[in-house]
Parts: sequence; structure tokens; C-alpha cells
Amino acid sequence: MAADFPHALLFWGALPVLWASLHWRDARGFLFSAAFCLVAFFHAWGEPGARVDVALHWGTFVLAALVPFFSRRHQGTLDREFARRRSHLSEQRSKIIQRHEIVRREKADLQENLERLQNRFALVQAMATKLEAGEILQTLGHMWRKRSGVKGCLILRRQLNGNWTTAFSDGIFNAQDWMRFLAAHSAVARSRRIRRYAANARQLSFPGQPFGSTCLLIPFTWDKDILAMGIVEVEPVRLEESLDGFNIERKLVSIGLRRADLYDLMTERSRYDALTGAFLRRSLTERLEDAVRKSHRYNTPLFFALLDIDNFKLFNDRWGHVVGDRVLVHLAQAVRRLAHPGVTLGRFGGDEFALILEMDNLPEVLAWFDRLREVAGESPLRDREAFIRFTLSAGVSAYLPEKPILSELMAQADHALYQAKKAGRDRVIAWRGPGSHSGALSKR
Repeated sequence: MAADFPHALLFWGALPVLWASLHWRDARGFLFSAAFCLVAFFHAWGEPGARVDVALHWGTFVLAALVPFFSRRHQGTLDREFARRRSHLSEQRSKIIQRHEIVRREKADLQENLERLQNRFALVQAMATKLEAGEILQTLGHMWRKRSGVKGCLILRRQLNGNWTTAFSDGIFNAQDWMRFLAAHSAVARSRRIRRYAANARQLSFPGQPFGSTCLLIPFTWDKDILAMGIVEVEPVRLEESLDGFNIERKLVSIGLRRADLYDLMTERSRYDALTGAFLRRSLTERLEDAVRKSHRYNTPLFFALLDIDNFKLFNDRWGHVVGDRVLVHLAQAVRRLAHPGVTLGRFGGDEFALILEMDNLPEVLAWFDRLREVAGESPLRDREAFIRFTLSAGVSAYLPEKPILSELMAQADHALYQAKKAGRDRVIAWRGPGSHSGALSKR
């Protein structure tokens, strides 16, 4: 029994090593197990009655020798399958990442396009609802400033006298430098196409001007006129894709600016008399209503007067209507020379003018008309070699103290003017009540 102990120990010691090798799939464990069994086999070979042990040891040795072969073969198959699946999953992951990146870029492009369409819709809406050129250019400037790749922008509005004013600025550009630049480079100021300047261009080396990329000069034109000029600093990588948008927007805004100019022209023509430059009757009535509300609110005096040229029909019959028009212009100019911010001139029709006078009292009003009559008499209209003299008659009504309604105020002034005509013309009469002729200035 003692003789069986060494080889039994070797045999049973090989079993845990074999089990561990199967569990961890390590070929070195199989080699150690085979070595244990081989030693036990040779140790028990010469002993009597050890055939069973020898057979067991021999079988264990064969098993320890063959198991690594099949185990490694199976392990290789598993490794290859694992590698194949890992490679397949890696490819799928790469495709998913690429697709995700494509979708992300498409989403960014769609969001940018949507924002661009929303901005253009806001621009078109501004042109449809806003009739002032400044508001349209302000909307455009804010839209440009939010655009990707734009570092700064400046929009200059051209006035009728050729000078430039700032319509929009984000604080990056110096508007005065650009005004001087456009004044010095008339070809650029008259150009009808988009111009591109590099950051290191000699023309753009303004003191303290923070140029860092490409600068675009975008003119807003109508027919042959330059209505405005946009200066935009754009990153070079976004330049080409931005040019089409800038070109479309400048065409839209040019239409809006032209519409605003036409509206201003129509407004001016609807407010002012084309011959004398005085307010038309409707505009003067609106200002009279405002003046009455102001007088009623602050309890300040207010006077309204109707003024016309005595025997004006004789001027037209003797000298012609052209000279008659010149007489009206001459009178309007005389009124403006004497007028101050409290005097508003309007043309009621024909040779009849209306004045709103915000003065302190009636004597001051009558004294002002006295000076006007003196100016009209001392500075006659010269037509070729002849001097055309004319006299004036006026009727004045006061918004004191009864505070009559607007129609009564005009009727009172008209009645006072009729009384001045009836009293011999060349005088001013203030209305003080029915049948009253007080307050007349006698003919000088």
C-alpha cells in the first residue's frame, strides 16, 4: 500500500491540473498533467499487480495529451467567430456613426435653411408692413448679423444730396471711415455689383479697423441710383455659399427701399403744396387739431388766421397766371422769413392762406401781421422791368376764452377776413363777436 502511494499521488495530483486546464483552457496545464501521468506510469510499470494503475495512468496520459489538441482547435474556432462578429459589429458601429454624422449635418443644414427662410420671411414682412427705409435696413442688418460666418456688418443709407448716413451698425465697423472711403472712391460708391476685398487690401487699412477676413460691399440699387450700401465681413470658407443669399436679399431690399421712397414722395406731395411749399388744407387741419388739443390741455392761447392777396384776380388778368403763381410764392417766402416755430403756414386754396399762430396774446398777433404787411409792401415782386406790388387782408380768430370747436374757429377767421375786405382791404381784423369790427389795423 505504501508502494502505491507515490504513483497514486502523482495520478490524483494530475487530475486537478487537468481540471484546471479544461476550465481555463491553458495548454501548459495539459502538458504538466501529461508529465505527472507519465512519471506515475513509469513508476508503477515494474510493480506487481499494477496493471490497473498502469492502464489508468496510461489513459490519463493519453487524455492529457489529446485534450489540448481538441481544446485549442475549438478555442481557435471560437476566437475566429468572435473576431468575425467583432469585426461585423465594428463595421456596423462605423456605419451608424457615419450615418449619424450625415444626419447631424443634414439637420444643421435644414435648421440653417429654415432660419434663413424665416429671416427672409421677416424681411419680406417688414417690407410689406413698414414704410420707412430705416426700419427695413434695421431688419436686414439684424438678419445678416445672425448669419453663420458673418463677423460684422454695416449698412449706410444714401441721402438725396449724395451724403451717407448710418442705417445699421453692430459696433465692429467705423461708419465714419467707410463714409470717407466711399466719398474718396466714387467708382466704388457708384458700382452696381457686389465687390469683394481681402483683409489685407490697401484700401481697407483704416486706423483701428479690426478686419480679419474677407469684406463684401453690397450695393442696393434701383435703376441707376444707389439707394444704400452694405458692408459685411464674412469668413472665407462661408463666402461662396453666402453670395447667392446676399444677392437675393439685396434685390428684395432694393424693392422695399424704392417703395419706401415712393411712399415718402407721395406723403410729401399729399402734405405740401407743390407751388408754395405750404401745408395743404388737410395737413393744416390735422395740425390745427393738435394745436387745439395742446391749447386746451395746457390752457395756452392759440390763434387762427386766414390771409389772402387783395384783388388777386387782377394780377392774373393783367400779368398772366405765371406771374400770379410767382406772387403766391413771393408771399409764402415773406411769411417764412418772419415765421418762428409757433407759426404754421398752409394753403387753403387759390390765393387764400391759413396760419396757426401760437402766440401769447392778440396784440402780438396783430403786430406780427403788421410786420408782414410792411415786408410785402417794401419788397415787391420784380418781373422784368416792372415791380408788382400787392396788399394783404387777414382775419384772425382766437381760441380764447370760449374755446370754440374747430369749425367755428375757422368760420370766425373767415368772417373776420370778410370784414377786412368790406372795410377797404389792406388790413387785419380780429373776430371778437358777431357785428364787432374792433381790432382792425388801419392801412399804413
